Amino acid sequence: MTTAQTTSRIKDPALAANITDETLAWREVICPVTAKYGNYVAKRDLRDKTIVSFQHVLEDTIPTLLPFVKAGAKVKVGACNPDSTDDVAAAYLAANGVEVHAFSGMTPDEYAKSIDILSDSPADIVADMGGELIEAFVKKGHKVDGALEATTTGVHRVEKLDFTFPVFNWNDIAIKDRLHNRHHVAQEMWPVFSNVTGLALYGRSVLVIGFGPVGRGVAERARNLGAVVCVAERDPVRALEAQHHGCRVVALEDGLRECAIVVTATGFSGILGADQIKLARRGAILVNVGHSNTEIDVTWLDTQERTRMRRYIERFTLDDGKEVYLLNRGSLLNLAPGMGGSGKDLFDPFSAILIRGIDWLASGGASSFKPGFYDYPADVEREIAEAVLRSHS
Repeated sequence: MTTAQTTSRIKDPALAANITDETLAWREVICPVTAKYGNYVAKRDLRDKTIVSFQHVLEDTIPTLLPFVKAGAKVKVGACNPDSTDDVAAAYLAANGVEVHAFSGMTPDEYAKSIDILSDSPADIVADMGGELIEAFVKKGHKVDGALEATTTGVHRVEKLDFTFPVFNWNDIAIKDRLHNRHHVAQEMWPVFSNVTGLALYGRSVLVIGFGPVGRGVAERARNLGAVVCVAERDPVRALEAQHHGCRVVALEDGLRECAIVVTATGFSGILGADQIKLARRGAILVNVGHSNTEIDVTWLDTQERTRMRRYIERFTLDDGKEVYLLNRGSLLNLAPGMGGSGKDLFDPFSAILIRGIDWLASGGASSFKPGFYDYPADVEREIAEAVLRSHS
């Protein structure tokens, strides 16, 4: 290990020892495309580049960022969600040359401060999940060669900006939208739900709020696991699609009154506020799988009587005596650190897309682009898809 960055803000440097060479070697086996691009980047000379990333700081982050450190780049990372950080992964990154501003349980002030620190000086490349880092760089007027955005929440945020550099959207590319958002989130989320709660879905009523790609996948998977699935969706076309997938379309208020498990999957803040939560049935379990950790109004819930039940489960007793349960503080349940959802190999294409996208920018890929919002390069996406297909053959 190299000397830890003195400016890193992590929970405990000693945690880095919990990640072994064997752990990372096995990850290379199950994520061969990520390993391929990572090994290529590690041999490059990027000593003149500064890369700033805002993402979920998990074990998956290690093979994504360390190749750039090995190539000589200055690499900084912050947590795009205050409750999804794996402190072990954060410590390992810091011990191996990444400037880390992430730890589990960050307060809103600490979270905002991390964005301010990461955007305090210019960078060559910004890789964002949620749009907050890109927004900060734009507002501070920093010159950036190019940026990447990977989430629906981030797209909503950055597409409104007065751009001062080119930003590339890989949330909406086919591999991300049709595969990860639709299939892979649910593949991880429902096993984590069972690990956290001890509950199976057979016969349980589930309300999915939002029938975009993530909500569609969550609803389909829940139905296949034996749940009775309702969908609340304002877009009539998506609502009709939900019917064709065997779901019952309901008004949000009716679904809240009826369903035992409520899942938000919209990417927008404030979907379940105080008025909506008060409508929930007694004992309802509230879950979020959208990027924003404010889809459920946790701030309001915290004004109610709170009891910690077990790891990642809190019970809130509302003013009328009704009890509801919140999982993972309203942050993405599928990324609850240490709960071990299935299908870690499914991250392979997306880690590769991020590595390849950063390397593309570092190689001058965006030099001919004016400031603005663009699709991720289609030829690079096809290159990744072909590599994944070859790895499966």
